[in-house]
This record gives sequence, C-alpha cells and structure tokens, in this order.
Amino acid sequence: MQHPTVIGVVDDDPGVRGSIDSFIRSGGMRTIGFESVEALLASGAEAELTCIVTDLHMPGLSGLQLQQEIARRGWPHPLIVMTAFPTPEARAQALHWGAAAFLTKPIDPDCLLDAIECATTR
Repeated sequence: MQHPTVIGVVDDDPGVRGSIDSFIRSGGMRTIGFESVEALLASGAEAELTCIVTDLHMPGLSGLQLQQEIARRGWPHPLIVMTAFPTPEARAQALHWGAAAFLTKPIDPDCLLDAIECATTR
C-alpha cells in the first residue's frame, strides 16, 4: 500500500503558503503549512511528511538553518528551497547541503510540481 504524498510548506507569508497549497493539491498531493521553521520543528509532523518546501528568508530560523537542523535530526525528507532574493551564494549553500531544488519566487507551479516529483521519487 502506497502512502499519500504530504508536503510540508514552510513560509511566513500566509498568501504564499495558500498559493503553494493550491499548486500542490492540483498535483494530487496534500500539504501541511507552517508559518516558521520553529513551528515545523515543534509540530511532531515529520512522520507524515514526504518532502518539505521552505522559504529561504524568514524571521527566526532560515530555510538554510532548517536544512541543517533536519540533517542534524536525521530526517530523511528531501528539501526544496525557494526565495524571492536568490544569490549564487545561497544557491550554492543550499545545494551543497543537499537541497533537491532551489527555486525563485514567484514560483512557477509546473516547476514546483516537477521539483517535488523529482525529489520524492529519488
């Protein structure tokens, strides 16, 4: 029996979380939204998640800090990093730490769904 694909979406902007939720649901998956890295880490939801999509820049912990924390905790989830302010350094750091994809906002729905598919079928 195959488990449903559940994507954790971490973004401090509720409008962005809602848009990404719509994109992902249109691809036949479910989401759980988190307004911060801290909310995700405190949620206890990691067993439900298949993949995590996170904003890079947020108040509190950043998407890169999330990436390091899930590695420290041994979570197996692929991580997709997105940002409205991409820099070569941030891209290099995210990919070095194992991000499955680094996407630029505004997010193209097809690119996001392709990145999730690639990340979850590795």
